[in-house]
Amino acid sequence: MALNARLLTLTLSLALLGFLASIAYAESAAAAKAYGAAIAMGLSAIGAGYAIAKAGAAASAATAEKPEVSGKLLIYLVLGEGIAIYGLLIAILILFALH
Repeated sequence: MALNARLLTLTLSLALLGFLASIAYAESAAAAKAYGAAIAMGLSAIGAGYAIAKAGAAASAATAEKPEVSGKLLIYLVLGEGIAIYGLLIAILILFALH
């Protein structure tokens, strides 16, 4: 398990470095905005996926033991999805900035 986490971290780090290198060589401000929006949306989606995976596993385990708490546990899944929505909002703000 630790090897998979290290491999994932290395892969994400290399992908981020690739994005940052391409931003450094961006020919225009529009290209830099597009890369910035892609990074904001991509990383927030990865974070939301991780949060939902952990919360969903815990919620299903808790529901298996005590079925009456299933409605309350959906709140934690919605909070995880909020991370992706905030990333989308930031990406839209980056793309439609006035400058």
